[in-house]
Amino acid sequence: MNAPHERDDAPLAAADAYFDAWRTNRPDDLADVLAPDVRVNGPLGRIDGADRYRAALARIFDLTDRLDLRRRWVEGDDVMTWFDLHPRGGDEPFPVASWLHVENGRVARVDVTFDVGRLLRAGDPRYSTDED
Repeated sequence: MNAPHERDDAPLAAADAYFDAWRTNRPDDLADVLAPDVRVNGPLGRIDGADRYRAALARIFDLTDRLDLRRRWVEGDDVMTWFDLHPRGGDEPFPVASWLHVENGRVARVDVTFDVGRLLRAGDPRYSTDED
């Protein structure tokens, strides 16, 4: 066990790698970040397994223009990140809260919340903000 003044940097390093993969639209970079049996809970349901989660994230990464990390909290093996997701196409950004639980240096659980309607509109050309 770490002494009170020491901190295990693995959770923060895993969170940094997770968001770096998102910022660079490189879901394959998550292969060494996600635990093989990662469990994800969010407004679109539950996803079990790293391969399925990487496939889902690849679709979300493609809709993302950029992320602005607003705040991060680290406590033990948990990293909570509040960020704004800026969709491609100029749609208004929307807030996302992501709670990563890290075990053995890998993300083992993700709990995420966001306005699912905003995400769905970001990927639907009928909701384009471009005016003709």
